Amino acid sequence: MTEAFRNTTLNEDERAALYGVLCRQERDELAVIAGAEAKRKENFKRAKEWGFAKEEITFHEKARKAGDGSSIVTKHSLHQKILAKLGLIPDASNGDLFTDRADRLQMYDAKGEADGLVGEGGPGSSKHPANSDEDVAYMTGWKRGQMKYADNWKAAMEKAQAARSKEEPAADAGDGDPFNLDQTN
Repeated sequence: MTEAFRNTTLNEDERAALYGVLCRQERDELAVIAGAEAKRKENFKRAKEWGFAKEEITFHEKARKAGDGSSIVTKHSLHQKILAKLGLIPDASNGDLFTDRADRLQMYDAKGEADGLVGEGGPGSSKHPANSDEDVAYMTGWKRGQMKYADNWKAAMEKAQAARSKEEPAADAGDGDPFNLDQTN
């Protein structure tokens, strides 16, 4: 039986073509990144107009994605100790752990609310068995976050847009996108 011979050695033109493919892909990906950066810049500009710091938004996402036991929590604890030593904040290190700290279920509830507010998570995403105390706490918070967003985003956007333009609130375009307002008036 003869084996088929496959030539896998590239000639110069083939290498140049592969190089061209990689460069085109890099160009396209850089354009996507530039577009995303422009959108982020606009989002941070809007956040500043609405009274939120860029660092607040970026840290929220970084901390939310980091999860439990992360270096972010460790770093925060260290910063808190330093600020207390400098007398810039009250020293809470000797407080009563039972009254000063959120319990396990309160933490799952808070994580659920944060996920619900930003439109992530939901049923089956608590990483705990269904209907366990942890899952119920997470889902309760998640539903509260979803409701808080659903009940308030439209009014908040109308007020923010009106404040931005010093006019009456614009009508919603009806496409479900709070940032896409109907400009046909």
